[in-house]
Amino acid sequence: MSLSRLAKNKYLIGILLVLFNLILISAQIPLGSRQTWLEKIIFAIFAPFQRAAVSAYDYAAQGWHNLLSLKDAQKENQELKKQIFFLNQEKELLQEKLRISLGKQDLQNNLKGLEASILPARVIGLDTANYFRSVIIDRGSADGITRNLPVCDYYGHLVGKTTEPISRHEAKVILITSEESGVAVISARDKTPGILTGDGQGKCLIKYVIASSPGGEVGDEILTSGYDQIFPSGLKVGRIISASAEAGLFKKIVVDPYFDFRQIDLVAVLKDSHDFLR
Repeated sequence: MSLSRLAKNKYLIGILLVLFNLILISAQIPLGSRQTWLEKIIFAIFAPFQRAAVSAYDYAAQGWHNLLSLKDAQKENQELKKQIFFLNQEKELLQEKLRISLGKQDLQNNLKGLEASILPARVIGLDTANYFRSVIIDRGSADGITRNLPVCDYYGHLVGKTTEPISRHEAKVILITSEESGVAVISARDKTPGILTGDGQGKCLIKYVIASSPGGEVGDEILTSGYDQIFPSGLKVGRIISASAEAGLFKKIVVDPYFDFRQIDLVAVLKDSHDFLR
């Protein structure tokens, strides 16, 4: 390229740059209420981004509001569940006293101390060898748990009793469906006594009912008798589903327990049950 042509190109580029700067400067001169073409371009480019940012902010704010509302609703739901839990226990544990017509003042006094005697606990472990034998709860010696405390389900039905081992924050509960369990029971209809134990498969058996006894009929409700000095009287256990007088001294009575093994995530340990059920 010749020197003269190169010089001409430099002059042309310089003139174009000067014109471009003049256009930019003129674009910044206020025109009253009218917008410059540069402002229109900038507005067209950035308006969608601004709208998207505002929408995102509104969405996030609404989501945060919904999250707070959900948290409040969950807290209220937990409180209601706790109240229902204690109401269910009160209804079942005081049924025996209501049956013998306690005076109004006696009943109120028992209600005052009842909540302090019920310790809610969660099931945190199962017996992997046999699910119907025992469970582990998240309460221990630090919560006042000792051996042979009755344990009921959410509705006040008998589940079992506490047993060793007991640590500071965990305890074992032997279920009434375990073959190692033993509960003194009676039938609600005719007060036939017996000892209830588990069959290890989800059902219970009543032992030591004389074969010639008229008691122990199918459909009879089974309650704790309190004769073993472990379980208070009047706790609901289950219902007889079969009874037969086999060749022998005693009947074979099968009981379907009321508690549902699949729904015992929350249980109640009765710490001082004998005091308020006397």
